[in-house]
Amino acid sequence: MKKYFIAIVLTLSFGFAIWGFGDLRLAESATTSPQIIIAQIKITSSNGQFITLYNNSNSIIDLSTIQLQYFNNYDLLKATTGKLISLSGKVPPHGYAVIDDGPIQACYQMTVNSVSLGLSSTAGFVQVSHFFGTTSPQFISTLDDYVGWSKTSASGAQTLPGSTSAFLQRQAPGGGQDYSKIVIPGAGTWTSVSQPDGSTPCDGSTSAGVAAGGNKLATSSAPVPYSTAVVEAASTFAIPDSDAGLAAPQISEVLPNPAPPVTDADGEFIELYNSNSSQFDLSGFSLQTGTTTFHKYTFPDGTYIAPHQFVAFYSGDTGLSLSNSDGQVKLLEPGGNVLGKTDEYTNAKDGYAWVPVDGLWQWTTTATPNAANIITTPPLAKKSAKTTATSKKKSSNGAVASLSSSNYPPSGTAPANLHPAILAGIGGLAVVYALYEYRHDLANQLYKFRRYREAR
Repeated sequence: MKKYFIAIVLTLSFGFAIWGFGDLRLAESATTSPQIIIAQIKITSSNGQFITLYNNSNSIIDLSTIQLQYFNNYDLLKATTGKLISLSGKVPPHGYAVIDDGPIQACYQMTVNSVSLGLSSTAGFVQVSHFFGTTSPQFISTLDDYVGWSKTSASGAQTLPGSTSAFLQRQAPGGGQDYSKIVIPGAGTWTSVSQPDGSTPCDGSTSAGVAAGGNKLATSSAPVPYSTAVVEAASTFAIPDSDAGLAAPQISEVLPNPAPPVTDADGEFIELYNSNSSQFDLSGFSLQTGTTTFHKYTFPDGTYIAPHQFVAFYSGDTGLSLSNSDGQVKLLEPGGNVLGKTDEYTNAKDGYAWVPVDGLWQWTTTATPNAANIITTPPLAKKSAKTTATSKKKSSNGAVASLSSSNYPPSGTAPANLHPAILAGIGGLAVVYALYEYRHDLANQLYKFRRYREAR
């Protein structure tokens, strides 16, 4: 009974999203295309699951107004579970939003939400909708798009690729990725696409090997690649057009506490690395520091990073202050979305640099501004020979005694036993306390016993 009740609730929820109060849904769909659609979806767990949404409109979309729902069956009458996936950030016109359950490298006009997806590889259904109106609370939504899938061929569902590293790519009616041709939810077809090796994370059409040479950072885990975002209208985010199709710069090194005689005011730096084969325009991008109190520096127009180059931006130029106790650095695009960030660090020692190694951030004692990182692991704290000798001397003189099994209790000494009278007294007190605690129960049992005897 419970299973059928859940199925009915899920069906009503889906129907409510489709019709969106009937006339309102029809009125909007008669004049506009879906404002956001599902462009890509990866279900199998190899290299992580992801969902890519595409802004099919000419305006910025606030993802907090978007509802992304998942059900564990393409047939909603058979679905037993579902969840609402919360989103954040803003997507520029004709830009992409990626909902990913693993680390990826963000690209041009791309917003990333890292969440735990847990999509079923047997069967499932995802729908995306958005709210109406500008007042709160917003409770009327309209369906924009949906897709269902199945491990085996099934009517009304897309068949998942046989390869665990492949994903489904949306095709507009007539073929291609001109999503402006999608005018109703669910229109178009889906095709299986092989996942590239990660050497070109912003281009899903190639799978070339990683180029050798230069000061390129070693990639710990291949980022999930996606199709290049094609700019169809001017973005109000003012992202430089020359950055189209390029990978975002990586934060490669942070020096929060330079060693003397260098001062914090001039010697702290944040280093960025451009992994692309062409220069990257940082105009309008920002660096943000802090975990509770934030400081921000926006790059002026005409700030570039050459191909495969490390560039250190010093505190004397940016005015940014890095905390020595608790800190973090983020790279923001002009719209305010986070393109990359370091792990939070604590207790920065003199001259120690915070760097990424195999996907994890750690300290190195060798700072390398404007060059490839050199990992020198900080030495472990060791006790000096003098300290060890002093400790042994104190122990031999009896000033310090260790409580080990060999000397406690002293050899030949038996532990003292309690006097029998003390044990008897403790037992008597326990009996008295029990009689007092259960006096009502004992009286009740005595009363029942007397009544029983009278009755006999």
